[in-house]
Amino acid sequence: MAGPTWLSALPTALVAVFWVVGPGLLVLRACGVRGITAGGLSPLVSTAVVSSSAVLAPLVGVRWGPWVPLGVAVVLALLGGLFRAFVARRPAGSALHRGWRTALRSWTPGRRIRASLARVRAPRGRFAKRPEPMTAAMPQVWRTSAQRAGTDGRRAGVAAAAGVVVAAGLAWWTVVLGFGPVDALSSTYDGVFHYNAVAHILQSGDASSLTLGSLTNPSSAVALYPAGWHDLVSLVAMLSGSGVPVATNLTAWVVAGVVFPLSVAALSRQVMGPSPGAALVAPVLATGFTALPWALMSFGVLWPNLLGVALLPGYLTLLLAVVGVAERSVIGAGGAAATLVLTLPALGLAHPNALFSLAVLGLFPVLWGIGVLARRRLLTRRFWQPVLATVGVAGIVAAVLWFMTASPLTAGVRSFDWPAITDVPTAIGQVLFNSSNGRPDLVVLSVLVVIGAVAALRHVATSWLVPAHVASGALYVLAAADDGTTSAALTGAWYNDSYRLAAMVPVTGAVLAVVGLCAVASVLRHVLLRIPPTAAPARRRVVAPALAAVLLAVVVATTGGMSVATHADVLAGPYQRPSDAILEPGQREFLDEVGRIVGPDDVVAADPFTGNSLLFPLTGRRVLFPHLIGNWTPEQILLATRFRDVGTDPTICTAAADLGVDWLLTGPITFWPSHGGARWYPGLHDIAPVPGFELVATGGGQELWRLTACAPGAPVTPGAQAFAPPGPDGAPPSPYGG
Repeated sequence: MAGPTWLSALPTALVAVFWVVGPGLLVLRACGVRGITAGGLSPLVSTAVVSSSAVLAPLVGVRWGPWVPLGVAVVLALLGGLFRAFVARRPAGSALHRGWRTALRSWTPGRRIRASLARVRAPRGRFAKRPEPMTAAMPQVWRTSAQRAGTDGRRAGVAAAAGVVVAAGLAWWTVVLGFGPVDALSSTYDGVFHYNAVAHILQSGDASSLTLGSLTNPSSAVALYPAGWHDLVSLVAMLSGSGVPVATNLTAWVVAGVVFPLSVAALSRQVMGPSPGAALVAPVLATGFTALPWALMSFGVLWPNLLGVALLPGYLTLLLAVVGVAERSVIGAGGAAATLVLTLPALGLAHPNALFSLAVLGLFPVLWGIGVLARRRLLTRRFWQPVLATVGVAGIVAAVLWFMTASPLTAGVRSFDWPAITDVPTAIGQVLFNSSNGRPDLVVLSVLVVIGAVAALRHVATSWLVPAHVASGALYVLAAADDGTTSAALTGAWYNDSYRLAAMVPVTGAVLAVVGLCAVASVLRHVLLRIPPTAAPARRRVVAPALAAVLLAVVVATTGGMSVATHADVLAGPYQRPSDAILEPGQREFLDEVGRIVGPDDVVAADPFTGNSLLFPLTGRRVLFPHLIGNWTPEQILLATRFRDVGTDPTICTAAADLGVDWLLTGPITFWPSHGGARWYPGLHDIAPVPGFELVATGGGQELWRLTACAPGAPVTPGAQAFAPPGPDGAPPSPYGG
């Protein structure tokens, strides 16, 4: 049976787009947010709706499914619409102040309906009577052309949509080349847990971040683990009917090709105003950086980090509106503050690292906002406002620094110590050329970032980007080139991991590149204005966005589609050229066969370092050890170390019965064999010489055994049927690889 193809996975891709855009856009539109900002903030709100409803569902006894976040989104949209209609629109002298009946009578949609009915009823023709006084006095409620163009203007909206489509297409091209098959597996350490976590959500109906950690800590009733990523993947799998690998790969694509470009478009709109040129180029340039999103889809694999950092530009968009450092913001300070407060926990549910990243990057617009406030109020009777704001921000900064560097809650994260990978000058050069962690230089994008940094310093709304960019680059340099205690303290909140910190750089770098390209387009337009033959056409409003589009085409062409080949090569490492493949040739097909043999309620014991723990996400059959290591229960530890002795030790039968284990998958340790955890499971190997098991199937170098020692009247020695005759390839390999 042929596997899924990229063409057959297009419906799954559309489902993924729906989940990251649809719920949030519904809520934002109901609350009155329009234009590029509504589209750019929709992934942020969608993720908040999904991850928050996943936490609330089990608390009220509801099984996780697509209707849960959809229901929450509809309720929030209704509440937001009612609040906007009857509370937010309440200036002095409004209809609402003259009573609810008057307010309902003056409600704009109702007025339009009554006006339309009045026009239909009005008689026409030569002998028609003159309109009745009520009809003649009916107010004109039809929108003007400027209102129909939208908040940002028709050109900016169309340009943003075109830019997102191009960005999604470039990202699609990248993942097709990088992943290989659409259902390819990431041969990475963290990938084992993430695949099994999605399978656990699909089977258990519990997607809460309060309990997902029980997958590797089953003895704990409350085991926290940020499940925002896994919630999205599970919804994509449920609604599309695709398997876990396909849903995972297409969710990764949608974050890289839709979520991050939309977020960058929203932040660019907030700092540059409704510019059609910026709206077009922002999504496309966002896909050109290696550190984000592509490196996080390869190293680790860090999918939850990918989601959290991809949402950061959206949170910065809200923060700019709150502190008043935005260029003609379409969302008010109150609405932005409410959205920020309500959705901020969801950023932690994507990944807590992203909260610290937001604290670092968000410090600078807050300081700029205090500066603007001081300039307006410091010499007035309200001088205390900037003073109070400064004291408050200083206290918050001190609290965040303590939490990052000394809090017991982050001690476990700070205990990780990735060694330095380069020296300081090289790390600085990697920041300048966007080639972190030894990736190829991105010269064209880097030039645009430098030009954008120079141009950004001329305006308050953009100047904060420069120190924020420097700060994120400095954190990367500390993690990549310094093993000192200061570096460990400042970067410990990110596991002292240079990959995670490098991903912060494109958050500001992408917007600076947009500023830089638009600055070059502005210079070219001024040059055209000075040339007599082109002066008149250059005065037209369409020239600036047209020049930006031409420059973008040049950038895309000269960089090979925003470095598609480079980024595909980055992705291909764990997918097509892994140093330690998680599955050996033929093993995946054998696991599919095991899924048809084993019952849906059975549990299979398998050493996860053989790759057989992927039986759960591939077939839905539960495994005893869903990750390479974990805080296992005493019963699990007993089976891991002594399961092969079940024929002679009755206590092992008791543990197997308590855990529901009736099957054993054995095979050679091929994935990360040098890891210390690879020696945790000796009781799951070398089964052929011992009694108590019956060989059921072999294939792909693996063996499936049925537990017989615990059945009533089980023989003490294995029967002849326990040994299948060797196939055409000879005897199966040794469990330890020979």
